[in-house]
Amino acid sequence: MASKISKPLVKITEALQPLLDRFDTDGQFGIVRLTRMWPEIVGDTIARRTQVSSLKFHTAVVKVSGAMWIQELNLMKPQILARLHEKVGADIVRDLRFVQGRLARGEHSKLRAVPRATRHAIELPELKNPELKLAFQRLIEAWGRAPR
Repeated sequence: MASKISKPLVKITEALQPLLDRFDTDGQFGIVRLTRMWPEIVGDTIARRTQVSSLKFHTAVVKVSGAMWIQELNLMKPQILARLHEKVGADIVRDLRFVQGRLARGEHSKLRAVPRATRHAIELPELKNPELKLAFQRLIEAWGRAPR
């Protein structure tokens, strides 16, 4: 009986990568990996206020909920890029561009509800004028119904 020649074991990612590279001429798989890894790379707080929009010429375009966040993320860009290169690879994303835009409310971008403090009744001082007393009562009731 002839002995079998065994080949060294190869990770499945190494075996499939040449095949994926051949099929992915437009770089679409890179954006999928980036979108899935984004919350892990930047953390929950930033992920809720950002959304990976596109990947063009190795530059990830990220929609951000506000101008203040754009400024903060531009200051954090070197750290985010380092994490990106570590998790996704330096060949996919070389730069980040943050743009302001409306975020799609998906599963990652949901904001958590903040528990409200318990409302307590407010005791009014004794008012002599019945019209003034009624006006204050209505004002306090409207204030209690207002959303916060």
